[in-house]
Amino acid sequence: MRKNVVMDQRKLDVARRALGVDTETEAIDQALDFVAFREELAEGFAAVRRSGGVDDVFERPRKA
Repeated sequence: MRKNVVMDQRKLDVARRALGVDTETEAIDQALDFVAFREELAEGFAAVRRSGGVDDVFERPRKA
C-alpha cells in the first residue's frame, strides 16, 4: 500500500546505510520489521518471567 509521510531525511539515510539496503522503502520496511520483532521478544520474555523464569545452567557453583 502506498503511503506518503514526512520524515527526517538524515535519520532515513542513517537507517539505510546501517541496514545495508539500497532504497528508502527497504530501510523503512526493515526498520519496522525490527520494531515488530522487538515487541515479539518482549512478549516472550514477559511470558518466561510469568512462568517462573529459567535456571542458569552455566552458572558455576559458588565456593563455600
